[in-house]
Amino acid sequence: MAEKTRSKIMQTLTRFGMRSLFIPPLVAGIFIAIWIVGNRPQPQREVADEASRMLRVIDVPVVDVVPRVVGYGTATPGQTWQAVAEVDGRIVEVHPELESGSFVNKDQLLLRIDPTEYEYAVAQLEAEIKQAKALIDELIRTEENLKASIAIEREALSVTQREMERLRQLASRSATSQSELDAQQRSVFTQQQRLQDQTSALNLLPARKESQEANLALKQAQLEQAKLDLEHTEIRAPFQCRLGTVTLDLDQYVGTGQSLFEAYNLDLVEVEAQAPMREVRRLIQNDSQTASLEEFSMQRVRDVFNVRAVVEMASSDIPARWDARFMRVRESLDLQTRSLSMVVGVDDPYEQVIPGIRPPLLQGTYCRVTLIGQPRPNQVIVPRHTVHDGHVYVLDDEQRLRKQPVEVAFVQGEFAVIRSGLTGGETLIVSDPTPAVEGMLIDPVTDDELLDRVITDASGADIAPPTETTNGKAGDIGGSND
Repeated sequence: MAEKTRSKIMQTLTRFGMRSLFIPPLVAGIFIAIWIVGNRPQPQREVADEASRMLRVIDVPVVDVVPRVVGYGTATPGQTWQAVAEVDGRIVEVHPELESGSFVNKDQLLLRIDPTEYEYAVAQLEAEIKQAKALIDELIRTEENLKASIAIEREALSVTQREMERLRQLASRSATSQSELDAQQRSVFTQQQRLQDQTSALNLLPARKESQEANLALKQAQLEQAKLDLEHTEIRAPFQCRLGTVTLDLDQYVGTGQSLFEAYNLDLVEVEAQAPMREVRRLIQNDSQTASLEEFSMQRVRDVFNVRAVVEMASSDIPARWDARFMRVRESLDLQTRSLSMVVGVDDPYEQVIPGIRPPLLQGTYCRVTLIGQPRPNQVIVPRHTVHDGHVYVLDDEQRLRKQPVEVAFVQGEFAVIRSGLTGGETLIVSDPTPAVEGMLIDPVTDDELLDRVITDASGADIAPPTETTNGKAGDIGGSND
């Protein structure tokens, strides 16, 4: 047993001794490997080129901006005449063209109400006026006769009074009887009474004459009214017009105040267009900035706006347009939309008709109205989509992206007018740079098409000039155009 144990120990020592012979070469190899790795030359680092991003750009333009505001509204006649019966009666005559949509000329007879009753009234009043004038003439002659009679009676009274005085003197000398004196006294009293009666009759004549003159004036006024009623039995067109709905028939009875039909003046069509107040403000030209109450007038309003207008059919395949003039601003804002209503007028729309090209501007036509203001010189503009929360992206001298704060004066169409932040000539990034990294390198590509489009939109080069008409009205505006 002891011998076996001794043999195992010797085997173990033998294995251990053989392994220890391999340790020194292994350690030496490790150190040699570390030295070789630490002293070998380092590889050269190659710096990669910075990647640039290709974006579209334009040079920020400076142009004369023509402010424009677009609104929509419905065409209505500039003047509507409501035909109303002013007398009672039966319709005895109707014009053959008294139909809805017909054109009628000024002073053309459209219908006649039976005038017989009114002709009788005129004849009767004319007779009563003649009678009243005759009575006044009679009173004048009576007055003249009474004046002559009074003069005679005064002379007669003077004679009887002298005779009375003579008899009184005789009676004082007992040269005449008392009865003869009394008789003469009665003659004096009688003559005085006759003179008094004539005088009283003369004094009453002015009142009678005044009463007859008042009656004459009343009859004359009644005659004028009767003649007016007789004239009202004829209804004539007050101006050249187009008829609206007509529902009258011959022999129809009409009463005073009854509405008969409507007619629309052909000289003017109005369109009331609504536009947001914030947009309308850019049309206003007011150098003084103040105005006194005495200065408020329609001409003052037209001078402040100083615009011309173009009316187009908004819901038609026909590209019809009419030059219009600014007329007035409505008295209040729309409470829901905060829009301001501006009224423009198209003169002589029927004279401007071109068959197949430009139809008449009819009542109820839905229209697009463009109000064109005076140019604002030397304005810095950019495409409106390039403004991002109060800033734009531009390129610096090293072709790197920079964020530039800007203040926008107003936005119109495809462009925005810059109040501050840009002066013109800067290289503006018009592509979407998202993600926009400040300082990143840009490979710019000029977008000439976008630049031309924005300049055209801002300068109003796409606006057709006002057309001339035979009467020269179509090109008029509410103020001067330079």
